[in-house]
Amino acid sequence: MIKVVLIGAGNLAFHFFKKFNSSEKVILKQWYNRSLEKIHFAESVVAITNQLNRLKKADLYLICVSDDAIESISEKIQINGLVAHCAGAVPINRLSGKTRKAVFYPLQTFNREKDLSFDKLPFCIETTYPKDQTLLKDLAYCLGGVAYEFDSKKRGIIHMIAVFINNFSNHLLHLGSDLSSNYQIPFEIFQLLIIETYHKSMLIGPKNSQTGPAIRRDQKTIYNHLDLLIDDDLKKLYLILTNSIQKKHEPKKL
Repeated sequence: MIKVVLIGAGNLAFHFFKKFNSSEKVILKQWYNRSLEKIHFAESVVAITNQLNRLKKADLYLICVSDDAIESISEKIQINGLVAHCAGAVPINRLSGKTRKAVFYPLQTFNREKDLSFDKLPFCIETTYPKDQTLLKDLAYCLGGVAYEFDSKKRGIIHMIAVFINNFSNHLLHLGSDLSSNYQIPFEIFQLLIIETYHKSMLIGPKNSQTGPAIRRDQKTIYNHLDLLIDDDLKKLYLILTNSIQKKHEPKKL
C-alpha cells in the first residue's frame, strides 16, 4: 500500500482525491490546503489540515498547487519522505527543503466538473534518487496509468508541446465558438467535425490529415474568409495559420 498526503485543492488535487479514495492500493492519509473550506467536504473520509507543520507520516507528499507556489510550499514541508510536485514546466530543483525530491506529472488536462479516466494516462516522472522511481512507477500503475522517465528539460519540452496541442487548439475552438455566436450559428453543429478532426489526426497523423483552403492554396476562398472577418487580430491569426500550413506543405521541388 502506498501512503499519500495530498497538498493543494486545485482541479488536479480534486481528481487525485477521488482516485486515491477509490483505490485499494493507495491510502490517502491526509489532505492539506491553506483554506479548509475548499476541502471540508472530504472531512468524513480523510484527515484534513491547513497546517503544514502537522502533516502525517506518509510515503509520498504530492504537491498539487500553482507553478509559482511550488517552491514556497515545498520549503515549509519539514518531514521525512518523498516530496513530488505535479507540474510540467517546473524543474525538479525548484523544490526546496531537505526532503527527497521528485516530479509526478500527469500529461492530461483536468477540469473539476468532468470525470476523467486514468486508464493508460501518461505520468512523466523524475527523482533525485533512482530508488524513488519505483515508488512513483508503482503509484502510476495503481492509478491505471503508465510511467515515463524524463528529466526536467525534456519534461519542459513536453509541456510546451502540450500547450500547442491542448491550450492553443482549445483557444481556436473558443474563437470559433465566439464567431458562431456572433453569426447566430449553433456551435454544436461543429461537434462531429471536431471529433473527427482529432480522431483522424491520431489515426493517420496530423500531416496526412490536413485539409482546407490553405493546403489547397485556394486563394479565392482565403480572401473570402478574410473579408468575413471583421476583427483585425483574427485576420492576422488566420493569415499566420494559413502561411504556417502552406510552409509545412510546400510542393516538393523536382
